[in-house]
Amino acid sequence: MNDKNKKFGQQIKELRHQRGFSVRQTALQAQMSNSYLSQIENGLVNIPKPITLEKLAKGLRVPVGEIFQMAGLQSQQSEFKAYDSHPLVSIPVLGEIACGTPIIAQENIEDYLPTPKAGLPMGTNFYLKCRGESMAPTIPNGAFVLIHQQFQVENGDIAAILLNENETTLKRVQYQDDQVILMPDNPSPEFQPIIINRHNPGQIIGKAIQVQFKL
Repeated sequence: MNDKNKKFGQQIKELRHQRGFSVRQTALQAQMSNSYLSQIENGLVNIPKPITLEKLAKGLRVPVGEIFQMAGLQSQQSEFKAYDSHPLVSIPVLGEIACGTPIIAQENIEDYLPTPKAGLPMGTNFYLKCRGESMAPTIPNGAFVLIHQQFQVENGDIAAILLNENETTLKRVQYQDDQVILMPDNPSPEFQPIIINRHNPGQIIGKAIQVQFKL
């Protein structure tokens, strides 16, 4: 194991711990795989190229120059644009949603999650906490799913659907003739499709666009 790679990896790991981020959260924010980030932290790969170092800075929400300095690069910090860790917005986490009540109503809000503003679609966005294993492994139990409010989605999209006036479910949407089939991602026979039609009505309330979860 190269001592330089090992030292860099230890610094990245310590910085991640200081920021309170998990490996998975950091990798998601840096747009790299969990396994590659783990290899970096354990010194099992060479110090990444500058473009990957920039991704690491984004994932750790630190100035790019700080990561370059850890990597032993001599370039001036001023040459690199610092990652701005401040543009976050608080997105509500919703509990039960009842028909006839506005989605973002005080009685529906359980908590708020800070979320990077960049890339958020315009309009109403909210989180739902996934309960159960029907969408695993795509969406594990306990994950927070970011939903963009819209009442139509494309075939194959994962959507939040309101059933039985106050029951919200997350399922993959498939259209067939005059009915909508809500498909689980979990292949276990325990989880069966739900069919929406005039006899069993339901309402699409938003499209799933992002997932957050802890290790």
